[in-house]
Amino acid sequence: MNRAIGRGFTLFLMLLFIGLPRLSAAVGVGDKAPVFSLTTLAGEPVRLTDYLGRKPVYLVFWATWCPNCLKEIPEINALQARFAGRMAVLAINVGINDSVEAARKYQKEHGMQYPVLFDSGSKVSSAYRIAGTPTQLLIGADGVVRYRSAKTPAAEDIEERWSTLGAAQ
Repeated sequence: MNRAIGRGFTLFLMLLFIGLPRLSAAVGVGDKAPVFSLTTLAGEPVRLTDYLGRKPVYLVFWATWCPNCLKEIPEINALQARFAGRMAVLAINVGINDSVEAARKYQKEHGMQYPVLFDSGSKVSSAYRIAGTPTQLLIGADGVVRYRSAKTPAAEDIEERWSTLGAAQ
């Protein structure tokens, strides 16, 4: 009996270690983006499906306590201005050690010119397997992730690859 339990436990451990990488792998380039529904700090509902089929979506996962997130704001503001109407830029506060009030104050103080959403309970951040901030993703109009990094891509790089985003010129 003990030998059977030992074999079963060994099999369980093998399956666990084989499956763990798939469970913990981040949503990456080539993957379908998990759909979500959140609310902006102004109380407006936003769903990823509002944009799919129409335009690419640029997601920025951030936090008020993240120094690199602060450094990226001017570049993201520039992307928002350059691609206005052609690409949605959305900032998602990961909701860890943060509050809606802190995020509102931060948005105002630092001139974030794009919609800011708050991920209460970090459900969306978990779905995207966000391990650090900032994490930035560019999702094509087809819902497929085309870019994932901690850095903001150059606007020229986005323009150069615009046709792969499945969006109108």
